[in-house]
Amino acid sequence: HDNVQPGQCATCHNGSTATGKNSTHVPTSDSCDSCHSTNAWTPASFSHDNVQPGQCATCHNGSTATGKNSTHVPTSDSCDSCHSTNAWTPASVNHAEVMPGQCSSCHNGTYATGKDSSHLTTNQSCDACHSTNAWTPASFAHSSPNYVEHGRNFDCNDCHISSPEGANNAWRFPAYQPDCAGCHADDYEPDEHRNASVSALRDCSGSCHESGPEHRPTDSDWD
Repeated sequence: HDNVQPGQCATCHNGSTATGKNSTHVPTSDSCDSCHSTNAWTPASFSHDNVQPGQCATCHNGSTATGKNSTHVPTSDSCDSCHSTNAWTPASVNHAEVMPGQCSSCHNGTYATGKDSSHLTTNQSCDACHSTNAWTPASFAHSSPNYVEHGRNFDCNDCHISSPEGANNAWRFPAYQPDCAGCHADDYEPDEHRNASVSALRDCSGSCHESGPEHRPTDSDWD
């Protein structure tokens, strides 16, 4: 093809003299050499430079060119809202327009990643703990005045481990909730507590223990 002038492909590739555009070809008036090389029809390289923003679906409609598949996140946004012209993946979603509490409309395990089987049991929305930057680290603020903040060295599952109510009741010893003994009843030693009952001293911090150099909530015990 050395002597063929650019843009003159169709003088031969007209479907009669030589192979031309087939019936499923992307509609275009560009010359063959705008996308194809003289080595083979495929792979073809298409410059999206002249495609106006928001016009992707004029070709990417599933017929003329690849479009949204059946498991795509439901959206009326144009392809270029999330995808680039380099490849479909990775895609980048701008969560700025997602209303708080609406995460699971996409993050349901079908359209986008949802809660896995080992996730803490909760009916709260993803954004109660997670950010739009990444799933981890997650941050949960315990609003109850009965909960003493234990610092970042505790994982959710350190407490929320076997309670059938999950996030609604993480107490290891529910009979003593919401006091310290609700979690720390098994740390109680009668001989060190004048043989008083756990129930009588259920609020450890209010009875004797206070936060300080020797008794911090982040300590593994209250010795």
